[in-house]
Amino acid sequence: MITADERKVGWQKVTVLRDLQDRAQFPSGRNMSHTEFAILCFIEHQNGNATITSMVMHPFFIDISHSTIKRAVLALSHEKLISSTEGNDRRERFLSTNGEQDEET
Repeated sequence: MITADERKVGWQKVTVLRDLQDRAQFPSGRNMSHTEFAILCFIEHQNGNATITSMVMHPFFIDISHSTIKRAVLALSHEKLISSTEGNDRRERFLSTNGEQDEET
């Protein structure tokens, strides 16, 4: 069982994450879906070592279909938030983010 302190910290993280998801937009102005946001965060976390296969195999994405992941990657790529580079095996593409997307206030 998790402790009361862990639940409090968990709630703080959940509220911060919800705020980030609510503010996440594509450069075109469209809001990101939860899947697109999660994939963008995963790619950022992997520091250039993310692949679609690694996402499909990751437990976080277990309930998300392969085609949904591919569609989200294409949307992120189309909006120029991520890019891909070829690995040693020409069939493998490593995904990375294209730097910080600062919001103007």
